Amino acid sequence: MEKIGFIGCGHLAKALINGLSNFKKYKIHGHDRNEANQNWLQANGHQALSLEDAIINSDVVIICVKPKDVISLCDDMKQHISLNKKVVSVAAGIKYRQIKDCLDDAKIFRAMPNIGSKDNLGITSIFSREESSDIVELFKHLGEAFTVEDEDKIDLHTSLIGSGPAFFLEIINEFEKRLDELLPDGETKRDITVTFLSSLIASIKNGENLEDIIDSIKSKGGTTEAGLNHLYSRDFTKVFSEAVDAAVNRAKELSMD
Repeated sequence: MEKIGFIGCGHLAKALINGLSNFKKYKIHGHDRNEANQNWLQANGHQALSLEDAIINSDVVIICVKPKDVISLCDDMKQHISLNKKVVSVAAGIKYRQIKDCLDDAKIFRAMPNIGSKDNLGITSIFSREESSDIVELFKHLGEAFTVEDEDKIDLHTSLIGSGPAFFLEIINEFEKRLDELLPDGETKRDITVTFLSSLIASIKNGENLEDIIDSIKSKGGTTEAGLNHLYSRDFTKVFSEAVDAAVNRAKELSMD
């Protein structure tokens, strides 16, 4: 049984813990200074340990604190890190070299999962200068996982895959607000949303070209074309891409904060 220790047990850590808890091959424990997070660990069948014990009793240590706290945490960790201990950071923007400089004895990995990991539908990219097959296998239990050769791609992944769900959820949020104008009293709009999104997934999962699918929905001079033309006039796709770029830039700034 592989022992996984989480240092910091906030929202992302909880998502990863929930996903990994579906597999008996992993024994999970954590460390967090927040009492509510300690209580959450214990309520979900996991030990809440001291920083030293969480590290010593782990085959893999996963750093899940805010980016601004990573380097000071690594300073606290280094006295407990044994040679070749596997340490994974999921902190946005904090570079491999910054962590390696603090924890020189450890094998360092950067991983960027997303919130879908809690349902084992996550997407994780991994960067390291170490052999990474074991870490890729770990994150494949949470969904899709792959390595990148260029560390800068981690920043793009952070923005496109990590932040991207929030961009889509904002659109879905507006979609549900408009459903209020349509549905009769008592009808559950979330059920409608799930069915609607499931139909989109069904339409793309066979690999069809997305532009062909769009063309199959719209007709010349029809309602779909009118709505799409409005989106195009407002550079909707450009705005989305610029939002991704803004998140990428912030990830780069975090490494210099």
